[in-house]
Amino acid sequence: MKNQENPIIGIIGGVGPYAGADFFRDILDNTVSSCDQDHLSTVLLSCPALIPDRTDFLLGKESENPASAMFECAKRLYSIGAKYVSVACNTAHSKRIFSPFMQMVQEELPNLVIVNMLETCALHIKHNIPGVKCIGYLATKGTYMSKVYHEYVTEEHGFSLIEPENQGRERIHEAIYSKEFGIKVHSSPVNPKARGILFYEALRLMERGAEAIILGCTELPLAVNPDDFFAPILDPGKLTARRLIDLAAPEKLRR
Repeated sequence: MKNQENPIIGIIGGVGPYAGADFFRDILDNTVSSCDQDHLSTVLLSCPALIPDRTDFLLGKESENPASAMFECAKRLYSIGAKYVSVACNTAHSKRIFSPFMQMVQEELPNLVIVNMLETCALHIKHNIPGVKCIGYLATKGTYMSKVYHEYVTEEHGFSLIEPENQGRERIHEAIYSKEFGIKVHSSPVNPKARGILFYEALRLMERGAEAIILGCTELPLAVNPDDFFAPILDPGKLTARRLIDLAAPEKLRR
């Protein structure tokens, strides 16, 4: 007898492409399974040429809001039956991008559930890491400039945030975007220089009082090993993957 299919999970990927694939793997890694058929129906829609760079938009280097292309991806996922969807990009959750995206979804795709990556991360800290008040985060310049994590972590849940100093932000941005050694160019494997920069900047945040570190760009989990640090290293993508599994088939969520 054929197993009944669970609701379809959708991933808006391509932002960047390897980060979307890593997000998909997080869903596989966090699903209880003993055979192929135990895994959840999941669709990764990776359309990197369709969605403008989120950081460039927030920095004023790109005029087109990525929200419209993200919505086109959401429509495609909805058309094939996806019920629970997330955008595999931290920077895309800036309210300048995410608010118009959500408005379009609510108006035209009212039955589609969008799982907010940053809200999921903030709630995880609040409920699962008691005592943590001061949080550091590594991110793109667009994420820092837009204060997107302040919107979710500070304003809504009362944590304090520590950002790298200006030179640190530039180094992190280079670790992600550099044509020579950045993660977006060298994702598999990640260049050791990018790894070294991120390791150093995470340690600097901890030295300044950060009790946990958020990897605030979906490329960063490709380069940062949580076991290298004594403080919790939080991957919003992995937390969101677990949330999607919990919504679609809670009995399949690996504990």
